[in-house]
Amino acid sequence: MVLTFDRPPSLWRLYPRVLVARKPSRVGEGRSVPRLEGKQTGVRIDPAHLAAYRALCGFGDGAVPLTYPHVLASGLHLAMLSSAGFPVRLLGLVHVASRIEQQGPLPSDASGALVAWLEGHQDTPRGQTFELHTEWQVDGAVPWRETMTFLARGPRRDGAKAPAERPASRAPDAQHTFDAPADVGRRYGVHAGDVNPIHLWATTARLFGFPRAIAHGMWSLARCLSLLPAEELRGLEVQFKLPVLLPATLVLERRGDDFTLLDGAREKPHLAGRLVRAH
Repeated sequence: MVLTFDRPPSLWRLYPRVLVARKPSRVGEGRSVPRLEGKQTGVRIDPAHLAAYRALCGFGDGAVPLTYPHVLASGLHLAMLSSAGFPVRLLGLVHVASRIEQQGPLPSDASGALVAWLEGHQDTPRGQTFELHTEWQVDGAVPWRETMTFLARGPRRDGAKAPAERPASRAPDAQHTFDAPADVGRRYGVHAGDVNPIHLWATTARLFGFPRAIAHGMWSLARCLSLLPAEELRGLEVQFKLPVLLPATLVLERRGDDFTLLDGAREKPHLAGRLVRAH
């Protein structure tokens, strides 16, 4: 199945479809996910949108943030995962990891097409995982790409591990403390095209088992990235661990190019990643 768009898909039309979808929470026994492709042409960076993203995530002026193209692709991702071609219910999927690569600093006047695809799944002790691949194609080149991993939780099998506690390690090379405001899920969600109810208000988050609204993992990652050295940055790998309940005070620790985001007491990990630099 191939979905093609010449403008960003409307999240206000897609989310009602997500909320009423009658799909299973996991792929049935003996079944698989067929190849699903999406393409959005005419993708351009709007300077005002980029400036608002920088302000939301704490970036200053300079190159386009490594995480920004993910926002440009959010509508395409939502259209794909809510389509008839994807057999699993979107609500309940958890974004557990991302790998992002770029060829060099991204120009703020870049334009091109976003191309994404997924196919198949993996059975793991924690449930089923799905990989969604995205490329930003500009004049025959691919200056940016991302692989997102989603988890559909299943009954825990023998050998499955609970979320890892923070391991003992050497003192960080640098440490930053920052706040995640109560309304950042609403502000980032509207801007980034991800208005999942778990991010908006405590009342809507409680419908899905959370005591309060939770921050978007990609906002938390971008906020971390804004505080990390950006020299010769060519990518990153990140694993999302425990959700950030809003509001929150968070602590970012850096050890070389490894970084960890912790709760204010520095006891629980929210995400852990590594920056990749040019050789």
